[in-house]
Amino acid sequence: MTSLASNAELIHERTARLVPGGTHSNSRLRDPRPLYLERAEGPYVWDVDGTRYLDCTMGNGAIMLGHAHPGVTEAVTSAIASGLTTGYESRLALEVAELLAEIVPGFGRVRFANTGTEAAMHALHVARAATGKEGVAKMEGAYHGWHDSLWVSCWGAPHAIGPAHAPASPPGSGGLSRHAAETLVLPFNDVTATECLLRARAADLAVVFVEPVMIDLGWIPARREYLETLRELTAELGILLLFDELLTGFRLAPGGAREWYGIAPDLTLYGKALGNGYPIAALEGRADLLALTDPLDGGPVSYVGTFNGHAVAVAAAVGSLSALADGSAQAHLQRLTERLADGLLRLGDRYGVDVVPAGGGGHFQPYFTRQSVEDYRSALSSSPAHYAAFAGALARRNILVAEKPLLHSALSAAHTEEHVDEIVGAAEEAFAEIAREG
Repeated sequence: MTSLASNAELIHERTARLVPGGTHSNSRLRDPRPLYLERAEGPYVWDVDGTRYLDCTMGNGAIMLGHAHPGVTEAVTSAIASGLTTGYESRLALEVAELLAEIVPGFGRVRFANTGTEAAMHALHVARAATGKEGVAKMEGAYHGWHDSLWVSCWGAPHAIGPAHAPASPPGSGGLSRHAAETLVLPFNDVTATECLLRARAADLAVVFVEPVMIDLGWIPARREYLETLRELTAELGILLLFDELLTGFRLAPGGAREWYGIAPDLTLYGKALGNGYPIAALEGRADLLALTDPLDGGPVSYVGTFNGHAVAVAAAVGSLSALADGSAQAHLQRLTERLADGLLRLGDRYGVDVVPAGGGGHFQPYFTRQSVEDYRSALSSSPAHYAAFAGALARRNILVAEKPLLHSALSAAHTEEHVDEIVGAAEEAFAEIAREG
């Protein structure tokens, strides 16, 4: 008897005829097919066949408050009812700027964009105009979007990454400009090597991009000494320092990593949690730098975009920032993250499995290794097979986490201690399997 195909199979078959891979973002690929969802609420999503999942990816960390958060939904619904979309400015965009000014320590000025990549591209223009230099530096293994100058050394193959003290810049995609190879790649958390590389290239470097916590590799915090050195060196050498807070923003603290570390960059990127899943990003920076984009003052940098400040997106940001401003969501997420880490550590001890449960602010990543994870290269020591067992065990219980071993998963403010205990309970199957196989 032939079994009937599921709705997901039918949709995938039809989609794959029109859309390469059946998905509009390669990061959504899963085995055996992308998930096709029907609805979402709180920490849960439902697929087109009615199956409910506990979502621990939360839109790559963007949905910090949970799906369909009432405050965000109300703000968005009101914006839709107004009939406004784009093409002009709105009161809502002002409200977002004012909320950011209240939340972010040392706030300067801000311009909105739709995605983190767009905000990063605008930041490059500002940095180059401000310094008169063109070069870009980034951290080994870090992802800052798909702009040519930044899409190098992202989850690179181990054979192509070069020496630890002077990492190579392997492309993250085909089709990049040959100039992408000129991007300087720095060894994260290595003060001595970073200083040497920056001094050698100072004459042509406009900006250093850094994620204060490298979340696209799981959870790898910068040592305070490293960020302090970056701040001092870039100021001395006439290079701008940019914090990519697309993921850390509003999670570590209401004011993000800038508040958490107490270190002020020249430029900052925000996104993800800014709109709680709606497409909005922001470039914030020193007033003198953002003045370079001011059309009323003859600023040389043209900052344009049809959908910048879109009424629905900025409405979502008003709802999101209003809910995040008092720090209660961050405190709740930190408690959940610590509970999850403790649970995974207990499983490691019980079954004799090496695991380093890293995380903070709701983001979490179990590294299956016995060594400390402080940069991209040490993250590579984590066993892909053991992580696959972990993700697979959770998937069998309808718990969604990142399938790739070096990425990140995320809880939301809608998750509870019971959900964390459910994750730990499901993970026990994986730890037992790893212990059996040795």
